[in-house]
Amino acid sequence: MDFFSKLAEARIREWMQRPESERAKSAPAGEAGTDAAPLEVQLFDEARALYEAARRSDDPDARRALVERAASIETRIMVLLEESGRPLAAQQFAKMLADEREKPNG
Repeated sequence: MDFFSKLAEARIREWMQRPESERAKSAPAGEAGTDAAPLEVQLFDEARALYEAARRSDDPDARRALVERAASIETRIMVLLEESGRPLAAQQFAKMLADEREKPNG
């Protein structure tokens, strides 16, 4: 893995550790309304929102559909990271997504 890939991977990990409120604040000037986050982070946020919606859902069929959509996004994230030669980032995202899946229903 070259230096720039390692740097990008480190920046993604740092971005993921920020609270969502800080993610929005850190967008470059003039781009506050655009998706400034890396694609992996955008997909992660989408999967996390789907898992949260599934936990809140009372309908088993809707819950199952939401979880299936989130799982499809997880696969997309892993493929994207592995194809770009970022196995460490893939491991970190896999851990964070597993933590999200294991949260109790509430």
